[in-house]
Amino acid sequence: MKPSHHALHLVIPALFALCLAACAPAATEVPALPTDTAAPPSPVVFEVVGPDGSQSFTMEQLQALPATEGQGGFMSSTGMITIPALYRGVALKDLAPLLSIDFDGSMGLTLTAEDGYSMTFSYDQVVSGAFTAYDPATGSELPDHDPLTAIIAYARDGQPLDPTEDGALRVQVVSATNNQVVDGHWTIKWVAKAEVMSVGADWNLGLEGALTDTVDRASFQSCSAPSCHAATWEDESAQPWVGVPLWRLVGQVDDADDHGDDGYNDELAAAGYQVDLVAADGYAVTLDSQTIQRNDKILLAYLVNDGELPEKYFPLRLVGADLQKGQMVGQVAEIIVHVSPLPEATVETETLAAADGSVVIVGRVGNELSLTEDALRAMGVATIQAEDPKDGVQEYEGVRLASLLQIAQVQPEATKVVFTASDGYSAEIDLATLLGCPDCMLAFGEMPGCYWTVMPGQATALWVKEVTKIEVQ
Repeated sequence: MKPSHHALHLVIPALFALCLAACAPAATEVPALPTDTAAPPSPVVFEVVGPDGSQSFTMEQLQALPATEGQGGFMSSTGMITIPALYRGVALKDLAPLLSIDFDGSMGLTLTAEDGYSMTFSYDQVVSGAFTAYDPATGSELPDHDPLTAIIAYARDGQPLDPTEDGALRVQVVSATNNQVVDGHWTIKWVAKAEVMSVGADWNLGLEGALTDTVDRASFQSCSAPSCHAATWEDESAQPWVGVPLWRLVGQVDDADDHGDDGYNDELAAAGYQVDLVAADGYAVTLDSQTIQRNDKILLAYLVNDGELPEKYFPLRLVGADLQKGQMVGQVAEIIVHVSPLPEATVETETLAAADGSVVIVGRVGNELSLTEDALRAMGVATIQAEDPKDGVQEYEGVRLASLLQIAQVQPEATKVVFTASDGYSAEIDLATLLGCPDCMLAFGEMPGCYWTVMPGQATALWVKEVTKIEVQ
């Protein structure tokens, strides 16, 4: 009987398999693939340290904690204002409880960045937001302001922080509104650690001269940071003293310019005046201006051997290589600069006029500007999309108006801004409204040296073409 086709279908594959098995080389055992495919653990980005232990956090763990969100901006020591943005993070007041610590008025919270820079926040600042606030339009101190909260921020405007500019985390002081900013030394970039510690008493240093000012403990500490104006002196016992050169403090009140290196008036110092350093008990030491002029070897110290000064010197002591021992007064509470203003030269001033291809910023500003397109582009160009009232959504390239006004140094009494075109057309906007518009910009036109205002969310009349003048009134 012939085999059926069905039987052949079964036999032929079997024979073929036997043939392959006979001809194939000996089998080699293949290692099994690893079964553990879990992602590597997230890196630690922040640590909270207390007297009895510490706790580390990944970014995911921080983001799982109760979040605080608000508007935060700041004013630098030179008066430059960074307008508020929306930040999200963990409030400082929520950190101490993570270590089961009864945080009280004898304690503070020291925040440290990856480069070692640190700043200590007092109990009142951590718990109650006791910070000085300023008007973001003028830089003037606000007598009353909305509640403030210091946070460890991990997001700005809904996005992670810029890892190059800010690091993974930064300290930011925020509020519910965008109408106030704080001192820049409270905004710490690249922050990596918070440490709960006992702190000494708060103190203030009074400054009196052409201006009157007060420097609090935190501001002095910030100014004494290595990245700022730190000065050191080693005494005969090899003890290091750390503080701020005296001339920098004098420069805050020697004339009407109170910020930065240029705030120190060399002409006045050369003409001659006296500086009194007055202790809490009234004892005073007097130095002349030529002795202290830009002299980093005379400093007001707040640390010795990396700790607070002993009681007989606390909080500040005048020290340095260019002083006699009898001049090294301690417990310094006030600096009085006996300066008389120099006669004012008679100078005729004219309002800037726009040259071809330039735009001027004039009026109630401390720094009138005449800007070419090259100068504007050197300031940092932004690109945005905005809806033109007539042409719909368009892409624009230019410089944000808030940045231009910041560079022009708007004066405190200013209330509005007027844009004028080459044909004489003009339109005005409240200063506060303009500063609250983050994408309002002076945009580059199709032709070089031609500019117009891009004003998202504002009236059509404020979209001014061929702008030649911006006047602050």
